[in-house]
Amino acid sequence: MNFALYLLIALLMFIILVLRNIFKAYVIYMLGDPTPRYRGLLSGNPINHTDPIGTLFLFLTPTISGGNFIFGWTKTVDYNPSYFKNKDLGEFIVGFTGLGSFFIFIFISKLLSVYFTNLSFIFSLIAYMSAFLFAINLIPLKGFDGGIILSVILKKIDKELFYKWEDFQYRNQLLILVLFFPLIMLLLPFFSLVARYVMLLAGW
Repeated sequence: MNFALYLLIALLMFIILVLRNIFKAYVIYMLGDPTPRYRGLLSGNPINHTDPIGTLFLFLTPTISGGNFIFGWTKTVDYNPSYFKNKDLGEFIVGFTGLGSFFIFIFISKLLSVYFTNLSFIFSLIAYMSAFLFAINLIPLKGFDGGIILSVILKKIDKELFYKWEDFQYRNQLLILVLFFPLIMLLLPFFSLVARYVMLLAGW
């Protein structure tokens, strides 16, 4: 492990997150919500997707952890479901778009690794990171695709339960934040298993 590799890991993660943002922003825009366009998230300019703190973490954590850990984020792709013709269906599509974008990256990486064998290491890194992001985003909390999907399901099944779950997350934001990393570490074998199966489905 060396600094160049840490930088490569951070850069690839940043590219994956930016591409995912663009993918998701376009779907939201096509569903009728102009919010991503107003925020400049339909642009391929990476600066438009950069979060000062989150992006800094992306580039610092691989170096600090010796390449064993990476954490950070880009700008959140906000949306307003009131613009959607069908709010629940629109939100459901948004949630699956986030997950689906990671799967597409894994699949494309596999195809490119076959044709550009000299870059297979880079494509395998992109595939694994995308697969792990897919697994992490299954978490059923606000800010994750799993949270969007769960909220739609709860609204359909039991609105009272939906409001209770929303209220619980709002009232316990600090607790959730404090427990987030221990939870990730506890569920690491599950996330790794999901990531592996997602890669297998994409042909790896």
